[in-house]
Amino acid sequence: MKGMKGKAFQHVDNVMIEIERLLKSSDNSLDPYSQELLEFIYKQVGPFEEIAQRSLHNHLDEQISSIAKILLGIVERIRDGVQMCRHELENIKQAIQSTTPPLRMMEELCVDGLYSSFPEEEEEEEGEAAEEKKEECDDVSSKVVGVCDVYKELKDSVLKFPVTSLVGMPGIGKTTLASKIFHDSTVVKHFDHPVWIRIGRKCGVKDIPRRILAEIDPESVTMLSEDDEVGVHECLKENLKSKKYLIVLDDVWDRYMMYFFHPYYRYIMYGLEHPFFPWENGSRILFTSRQQQVNALQNQLHAGAITVRLLNKEESWKLLHEKVFCKGKCPPQLEKAGKKISEICEGLPLTILTVASLLSKVDKSPDYWNEVATKKRHQLFLNAYDEISKVLLPSYTHLPGLLQMCFLYIGLFPQKYEIPRPKLINLWLADGFYELNLNINSAKDVNDCLEELVLNSLVMVYKKSAFSHSHTVKTCGLHSSLWHLSNKKAKETKFALALSSPNDGFGDGIRGHHRLSFHYNVLFAMKDMLKSVEDNCASDARSLLCFGPYHQYQVPICFRLKLLRELDAQSIRFYDFPMEVLQLVELRYLTLTLNGTIPPSISLLSKLQFLVVDRHQSIKSCKDPSYLPMEIWGLKELKHLQVMGSDLPDPCGASLESLSTLLNVSAYSCTEVVLKGIPNLKELKIQIELTPVGDGKLLSCFAHIFHLHILELLKCVIVNPEVVPPIVPFSNFQSEWLTKLSLSGLGYPWKEMSKIALLPFLSVLKLKNYAFQGPNWEVEEGGFIQLVSLVIEDTDLVDWKFGCGALINVISLRIRNCYKLEKIHGVFGEYLQNIELVDCNPSCAEEIKTTIPKEATMCVTDVHSSWLDSKLKT
Repeated sequence: MKGMKGKAFQHVDNVMIEIERLLKSSDNSLDPYSQELLEFIYKQVGPFEEIAQRSLHNHLDEQISSIAKILLGIVERIRDGVQMCRHELENIKQAIQSTTPPLRMMEELCVDGLYSSFPEEEEEEEGEAAEEKKEECDDVSSKVVGVCDVYKELKDSVLKFPVTSLVGMPGIGKTTLASKIFHDSTVVKHFDHPVWIRIGRKCGVKDIPRRILAEIDPESVTMLSEDDEVGVHECLKENLKSKKYLIVLDDVWDRYMMYFFHPYYRYIMYGLEHPFFPWENGSRILFTSRQQQVNALQNQLHAGAITVRLLNKEESWKLLHEKVFCKGKCPPQLEKAGKKISEICEGLPLTILTVASLLSKVDKSPDYWNEVATKKRHQLFLNAYDEISKVLLPSYTHLPGLLQMCFLYIGLFPQKYEIPRPKLINLWLADGFYELNLNINSAKDVNDCLEELVLNSLVMVYKKSAFSHSHTVKTCGLHSSLWHLSNKKAKETKFALALSSPNDGFGDGIRGHHRLSFHYNVLFAMKDMLKSVEDNCASDARSLLCFGPYHQYQVPICFRLKLLRELDAQSIRFYDFPMEVLQLVELRYLTLTLNGTIPPSISLLSKLQFLVVDRHQSIKSCKDPSYLPMEIWGLKELKHLQVMGSDLPDPCGASLESLSTLLNVSAYSCTEVVLKGIPNLKELKIQIELTPVGDGKLLSCFAHIFHLHILELLKCVIVNPEVVPPIVPFSNFQSEWLTKLSLSGLGYPWKEMSKIALLPFLSVLKLKNYAFQGPNWEVEEGGFIQLVSLVIEDTDLVDWKFGCGALINVISLRIRNCYKLEKIHGVFGEYLQNIELVDCNPSCAEEIKTTIPKEATMCVTDVHSSWLDSKLKT
């Protein structure tokens, strides 16, 4: 092998030989600049000659050859006597340096691309794999601390399924778990040949067969040229034909790689049939990956898909204790602080191990441990997060530019903050992220950006929406380790600055930041800090986000930042509308909390797209509706309007063509003339307060919904429901695109549900707080044919029947606080996956079993009673 020379070696060798000849020539007539340039190139190329020699069997041969040809052209130009000046010399150096970042990375690339046919070379490890490798090397046979349930599930999956994926955020222990499986004697005994290959970001699908072949038959791979893929595949098939093998592909970044290996998906790639099919002999492949999409695809292919969870409090303390005290016992005076410290790590093994390592090197005194446990932003944790960032960084750098910005923006929110998805998406849109990418032109596309961050295991999902067609995230946030990385990179790049202490508002470091986030509103009361922020950021700041805690007394904020696009001051109380806001003519996003009214001069904010106004105290007369100023119809860019306690006035022929979301309005905003003025509305949430002596006419607002031709989501809540059924008949729903409907407190009889049952695209239905009432509900045949999620809460329903073909696509059913429900007649469809009963009649639990078809083999039924359970699922 070592005597063989590929194209890359030949080209690099030619450059080296030519430079040496010119520099050593007896009649050297080189000018000083040319000689300096030759020495510079020689220094750049020299260390890579050996790498080029080894590139015969990896994907870098062409890349090295291409760069070497460019350098040889420069050398030949000098050989031919072309004179140059200092300016030309520096230009050429700069050009070479712009070409040679691949050279500077070549050692890493080559080592990552080398195959194990070179046993003397150790593959360079980066990121999570490197960190977890250190831990597993300590004692591969040691038992797994925590997540024993995950380990058992993984072991069962590897023995059961041809392909298993193990997915989780960086530092969560995927490689460690896979290594335990790889060295588990009860697993290994089932296979003739175990193979471990670390993939990394730079290894493509095409390279995997060659690397596997290099492991099981090193001699064969040396006889095959790099471009002989057919030969590799045929040789691999021959080797694997009679062997039962276990292949672990660690740290997979290509989320579609399993398609190439999966036995049930005869994927044809590069004109070659799948090399590992068939799988009758019991061979197995195990992936580890940060990409959650890997698991999603595995589920589609009915293969093993396992997500590694975070450690719970007990497991976290056990791991910290073990790493700090080894087999010793924790002193009683340290135990309380130690448990708090482990809890702060938020269940991430890498954080726990890093913190434990730092703790083991310092004095184990109660005072110090209590300080670490109670002090915010303690230096020990900051040091730990800096160390962890080296492992997490590849997940960030792997992202395209737009997703990097989205990730950094999430770091503007306080640590451990639960971020509502709509708020985050609206901020991204107002910031102009969609303007940076021609493919991002709508809220749906920006939603996809959030989903992508989730799939990359960078964003944690706290709550999920119920089977939404466009998105699943309801609330989200960052793990503290990733929050620290986000803030660190945002500060380095001047993307954003989070201010959480008075010192953060002073010094040169604050200048030039485009986004500012105040994590404590009290900081605004410090005049010197406020002035410093305004003086240093007036020409750069585009976003100002203010976070709690909420204060009932008004504090000043940075109104001198004239170029703001976004002002989120919802956590600050204003007695009246702050007129200084009207000077921020670039505003696209504005949220406030006040008791006063919005002035007509709001029309000065002509670029405003998102307007949210909350009330400090929600007190209003149910007799006299409060209207927004007529000038609100002049905000032609407005997309989202949410002003608690105020309604849209008669437009007098005006319209808001861009408005897609209208929230927290009353029935007075649902007149025919108003709804005609917002024809492109997609989301409408209505709050109705019934008058003490009213005739129920407020409920007639449903009669005008048909004017909203593209409405997708409708929510209506009666804030003071009555037991007596309404006088006004339930209106027919004629919104053909409606996909989500939530009703609460209406009190109509169940027979009126027939007007909803035939909505063609309704997929999510929530009925709460006596939305409909009465003992019997019968769903006619073919009703709710597209419904996938149904929620029924707080009703007096006793007997529920649904005919053949009704509710056949329901996936999730949740029934809560239906104490009288005794009988359920009907059978759901084969797609049913989850049934949840909370505080219902005990007989209902038995009845519900009869509704589950035999085909719904994945269906899980959860039954909870507050008088029996100490904890309820919410």
